[in-house]
Order: sequence, then C-alpha cells, then structure tokens
Amino acid sequence: MKVLNKEVFATKVSIPGIKVPKLEISSSQKTWKPLLFKMRGVKPIGELGDRDPQKDTHSLVLLDPEKLKADCLTVAQKEALQSFGLDFSDVKTYEIELHYDNWSSSDIFRAVLPSDADNVTSFTQIGHIAHLNLKPETEPYKFLIGEVLLDKVSSVKTVVNKLGTIDNTYRNFQMELLAGEENYVTQTKEHNCTFELDFSKVYWNSRLATEHQRIVEEIEKNSTVYDVFAGIGPFSVPLAKKKNCTVYANDLNPHSFEYLNKNMKLNKVNLNRVKTFNLDGRDFIQTIVKQDLVKQIEEQYKLDSSKASGTCDVGAAELELESSDQITTAVKPPSYVVMNLPAIALDFLSEFNGLLKDLPSHLKLTELIEKVLPVVFCYTFSPKTDMETELRVRTESSIGQPLPLTFKSRIVRNVAPNKEMVCVCFKLWPSLVLGEQQLKSDEIGDSKSEYEPESKKQKII
Repeated sequence: MKVLNKEVFATKVSIPGIKVPKLEISSSQKTWKPLLFKMRGVKPIGELGDRDPQKDTHSLVLLDPEKLKADCLTVAQKEALQSFGLDFSDVKTYEIELHYDNWSSSDIFRAVLPSDADNVTSFTQIGHIAHLNLKPETEPYKFLIGEVLLDKVSSVKTVVNKLGTIDNTYRNFQMELLAGEENYVTQTKEHNCTFELDFSKVYWNSRLATEHQRIVEEIEKNSTVYDVFAGIGPFSVPLAKKKNCTVYANDLNPHSFEYLNKNMKLNKVNLNRVKTFNLDGRDFIQTIVKQDLVKQIEEQYKLDSSKASGTCDVGAAELELESSDQITTAVKPPSYVVMNLPAIALDFLSEFNGLLKDLPSHLKLTELIEKVLPVVFCYTFSPKTDMETELRVRTESSIGQPLPLTFKSRIVRNVAPNKEMVCVCFKLWPSLVLGEQQLKSDEIGDSKSEYEPESKKQKII
C-alpha cells in the first residue's frame, strides 16, 4: 500500500473474557488486572450485550489471549479465573470490532510495508516535528508513513524526511515535507532548558542530549568556556545557566547565531557572563579565544608577582602584607574549549599551534601559561577498528605535535555500522601554543600505526 486506505483496517476479532459481578470489580481486580487485553481505543472493562441476562449485574472483562496460556498463569490465578466462569478447556470469546484508529503506527507499518522495507517505527521528535531518515527501499511509502505518524502521534504536527547528508557550510540539511504543517519553527526541552529553533535552518540532534548533559556535568562551576561551534546553545545555555560559567559562544551559521541569542534570553541566562559571536571557527580561535587567554595570562602574572613580593592589589591601592603566606587567593577554575562539529572539528585544532607565540617575553613562562590553558573536548568520527590509534594519529596530524599521554578518547554514539562519533579530550600545553619544540620524549604516547603517513612519521617520532 502506497496510498493510505483506512477502510482496510476494519475487522472483527474474538477476544477471551470473563463476567465479573459489578460489586466485585474493585475487590477482584488484583487477580485479573495483569491479564487485561490492552489495545488503543478498546476498553478492557465494559458492558455486556443487551441480550445478555447478566447485563445489569455483571461487567465484561476482556483478557489478553497470550497471557491466558497455561504456562503464564499461577495456580492461584487459574483458580480465581475459574471462579468467574473461565473454562480453560473451552474459553468463551467475545467479538469486538477494530478500526484504523485502534491500531498503532507499528501495527500499520508491519501490515502495509513489504518485509524487506526499512523499519520506521522509530523517529526523532523535536517539538511538534517528527524527523525521519528513510532508506531508499522505504522511499515509495514515505507519504503514507508521514500520514500515519501524523495520525498516531498527537503531539506531532509536521513530518519531514531528511534528504542527503549534512555537508554544507551551515550544518543544516535539506528536507522534504511528508505530512502536516509546513512549520519548522519549534521549541524543545532538554535538561530543564528550553530551545527554540528553525529546524530547516539550524542543526539539532536530540540523540545528543546525553552527551550535552555529560559535558555540562563534567565542566566545573564558574569556569570559562569557549564554545567554538555553539549551534543554538545546547552546551552554552546550560553551562551559563546552571554552572554560572563565563561563556564565549560562536557559530558561523547566522540563523544559529540568532537562535543562540534567543535561547540565552529564553532561559533567563545572566547575559553579563555570556558573549556570542558569528565568526568562522578559525577566526574565533585566533581572535576571541586568543585575546581572552592573553588576558588571563596577564592577570595570572600580576597575581603571581604580587604573591612573590608579599603585596596584593586592592582596587587602585596596594595592601602591604607581612608575609606572602598571608595572601589567600581562590583557586581559579579551569577553562574549556568545546568543539562539536564532528565532520571537520579536528582540522581546526591546528589553530592552537603557535596561537600565543607573540606573547611578550616576560609572559612566556611555562608554569604561568600552564595554569591558564584550557581542556579541549573535540568531536569527530572514527571507524570501530583500531580506534584509539587512529584518533591519536589523526589528532597529532592536525595539531602538528605529538599529544601528551593524558590524551583520552571515548565513544559518544554509533552513527553507522562501522562509524562512531567520538570525543577526544586533552589539555593544551605551553610548547604547543607558543609554537616551540615538541614535548619531551617521555611525555609522548606511541603514535606509530598503519594510519600514519610516512611524511608524518618522520615529524613526530
């Protein structure tokens, strides 16, 4: 069936049942309630037919035929059901009429789609929009599928199908309307935050909700966060709202930038702690991230200098202290870089190589810079086989230096039979941002692998 015909789903079925005295419904339900027949639009407890002599005194309780099988019932259940007239050797059935409205979307798809067609019982819902990613064998049935989902899921008003892959500059994909309203502006909730978006113009993936929450929980309160590919704010909004972080959020897509700002206001984020930008990721790192890191290094230098001299700046005045031991300063929370653009984010790591090479000489102190440099969460795709080696080699190739032993990677989710979305994590190091010589040999992990080009092997061994 390629055009939905609701009439063909009308049928009559026989369902086993028992007659229960109306006065005993409440007291006896513990026995038969677990065995009730459940189906959309069918009341399992109802009135008997007009011709039944017990119509006024008894109710009809419909039972699930599968659950009535002997091996599914306890002795006590069998005895209780028999007390209501159920004869297991000759179970009495009652005829009921079923229509299109009684069947679930899964039932209908199983009935009308060919057996080799893709199973479409799962879909992603963003607000009032149901988003499908149909395979070629299901394409001929796409409009029927859209109509069924629109009928069966009350909260869905729009059904769309993804066309092609996300390969354009702004990370959104082409889609076609299968059923419902042509309205792509919607709201969705994630971890007590509300996000508004135009699904046809920005990127949003509800399947990343767990990852969003994980990063938000991992980042410390009051930290500084540089969100290079912020989208509409799934990381930035909760970090600013729940963790009181200072957030620098950026996205190249002007529509994402628009909704990023809307969502900050929608969630009543303290806008004094948030700055948003509409820049290319490389430009964002080379300007905004760099400027703030330099600022933090200068502040740390002044703080270290004051501590060493036994003085501490208070406003415009200078407070003399008897001993440097008397100076107490709060431990500065770490800072973080989040790079969630798995198709190409790894390529942008090269911007950190030599990022601070033009620092004034008095600030080029390894211990000083080490205190300020952020932890990086960078997302990418990787094959399942030999993943750890492949990721290390590819990351080193992009960043231009061997990685420290603290480099970590973990799987976020599976996106294809041999393709995983992963997150690589490491802290930037002074020699990298200063564009200096590589790490010492005892700090470098083993990078040799079949993935490593000969030219790269010579540079990083």
